[in-house]
Amino acid sequence: MTDSGVVRLPLPRRTDTRVALLAGLGMLVIVVAVIAFRLVTAPDDRVPAGVSIGGVAVGGLSADEALRAVRARAIAPLGQVELELPGEPGFPVQVATSELAPLPRAKAAVDEALRGTPLFDRVLAEVGLPRERDIPLRYRATPARARAVAARVEQQIDAPARPATLVVREGRVVARPARAGRGVDTARLTALIGRLPERATVPVTVVDPAVSDAQAEEARLRAERIAATPAAVRGAGRRALVRRPQLLDALRFEQTADGIAVSLAPDVVADAVRPEFEGILRPAESAGFAVEGTRVSVTPSSPGRGLDDEELARRIARRSGSTPVRVPIVPLTPARTTAQAEALGIRERVSTFTTPYVCCQPRVTNIRLAARVLDRTLIPAGGTFSLNDVLGERTRARGFVPAPQINAGELEDAVGGGVSQVATTTFNAAFFAGFEIVSHTPHEFWITRYPPGREATVSWGGPEMIVRNDWPAAALMTVSATDTALTVSIYSSKLGRRVTTTSSGDAVAGTAFTETITRKVWRGDTLRRDETFRWTYKEPPADE
Repeated sequence: MTDSGVVRLPLPRRTDTRVALLAGLGMLVIVVAVIAFRLVTAPDDRVPAGVSIGGVAVGGLSADEALRAVRARAIAPLGQVELELPGEPGFPVQVATSELAPLPRAKAAVDEALRGTPLFDRVLAEVGLPRERDIPLRYRATPARARAVAARVEQQIDAPARPATLVVREGRVVARPARAGRGVDTARLTALIGRLPERATVPVTVVDPAVSDAQAEEARLRAERIAATPAAVRGAGRRALVRRPQLLDALRFEQTADGIAVSLAPDVVADAVRPEFEGILRPAESAGFAVEGTRVSVTPSSPGRGLDDEELARRIARRSGSTPVRVPIVPLTPARTTAQAEALGIRERVSTFTTPYVCCQPRVTNIRLAARVLDRTLIPAGGTFSLNDVLGERTRARGFVPAPQINAGELEDAVGGGVSQVATTTFNAAFFAGFEIVSHTPHEFWITRYPPGREATVSWGGPEMIVRNDWPAAALMTVSATDTALTVSIYSSKLGRRVTTTSSGDAVAGTAFTETITRKVWRGDTLRRDETFRWTYKEPPADE
């Protein structure tokens, strides 16, 4: 206390104030350092607190957890997409958003949440004062649904272009004009729909015709030039004239990448020229085979001369004005030359077989027709003969008639009935020619005009009768049918072939029995085949 009675307190020292300030600053630095450390060391795949995506809280979740949460709880948008095309009937078209099966773009939103949080918001979150932030969730249409909608629009709008064409009308070549088309840019429209806009304009492009009017007119002038004057064709002392009506009839127009190609139909111009060259043109004659008794000789082939139809058409189309064109005559080679026929080795009869029948029945019509089809069949060395393949299906259109045949043990009428006699006779001829028996099936019950066990039935679709000529020479089969018998003969080279056969069984008409057939095929002293065939016949129907 002073003399005046006033008490004076001691002033704080300047040193204490500085200490307190430094201590406060130190604490702040420590707090900032801790926050910075936590921000730096915080995992990158965890969404900051207070963040939501499309209203779904994802703060504190890992990226995978946030994705699952958004996909599970996101609410698809409602509304519609309006597709516009001004001036087009039926537009605008409204497509409900739900029809497009919207898919949330959750991955993009989660990525934005992970990388897009401001630093200040992250600091607040670290000190326990997170600020709420919602990231918008965008959607896209399911691609297949967007493509389907685009395809529907395409069907409604697309109009194909019409190319210019040429026709011959009333003796003139006339051009039909082209018409441009239009088409939807489907890929672009699909992409637009995929963004789920409130409205979008349908992208439409003009489609140019494949052939323009100018290209058609150019082709029309070429066609008129070709048909302007008759075409004179000369050669070998003859002359033919193809007149304008024939040229117009022969004109052909084909669309190409460059427009319209103009040509002449070879068969039409050749038909107009060929009559004037009769005697000069002749077909090639193939070598054939003449059968006299048991021997076969080759009838020689002869080359021919023919008209090269395609070259003739080209020459006429390329001619200039009334300048004549030379007729293109070319040599024709026979399908089988004399040397080729002789090399087949068909020289003598190696087997023959005949089966009888009663004259004038419907089945005889089928037998005689089949004989005409099969006669002169060639079986190359190593080749296979299938009666069904060579004879073909038996139909009324081909001249076959209904006649009895066996089906499931019963006789019934069928178109082509009786052809099994052709199969049996051919089978026996092949049997004694030493051919390999590939497939054959005897009848269900014995028919007395056939040798028991050595016969075959056949039907379209099966059973089959197939043999193979396993000899090193081709074979010629002749088939002849009289009013009462069918004969099949096979001609080849004997090559030392010899066939022996035996049969055993109790063949009695009208009964069931088993027949056993053996066959040995020799080539000289070499046994090529030793076979046994066995078949059990059923008892025929009671009314037989």
